[in-house]
Amino acid sequence: MAVKSCQASLIVHQHRVRYQDLNSHQTMHGGQLLHLFDDQVAESARQFGHQRVVTASVDRFDFIQPLVYGEQFTIYSFVSGVTQRSLEVYAYVLNAKGQFADEAFLSLVSMVQQPDWPQIQPESKLEQAVCAGYAQRYAANLAQRQAASARQALL
Repeated sequence: MAVKSCQASLIVHQHRVRYQDLNSHQTMHGGQLLHLFDDQVAESARQFGHQRVVTASVDRFDFIQPLVYGEQFTIYSFVSGVTQRSLEVYAYVLNAKGQFADEAFLSLVSMVQQPDWPQIQPESKLEQAVCAGYAQRYAANLAQRQAASARQALL
């Protein structure tokens, strides 16, 4: 089985907070940031596995520090976990001062029934720390999906 580093899936995009991105608190609207993350993590997944993917879930999204009008920020994303049909992608934001502003974990599913994903190889300390928690996050996400199925059955 092939092995790829997290760096093989790294996508880096720079953005600037525009007037139309602002919420009523004059900071970047969380939905707009989520939209940017969703597009970017799909790029990371496609670059890693060369498969068409769709977002299955936003597993966690933490708004740590607000982004304000005119502020430039950079989104980084890379694949942080692999299962038979899905990938987890980790994304985070650094503001213009290099401060950690946001982070998220999203799960994406291949449009191909049995994709031939490579295994992930973390290298940096950040990649190692993020990837080390994947099994626990995957198990928690699976339990959430099962609970949602149980609720759906009650409808």
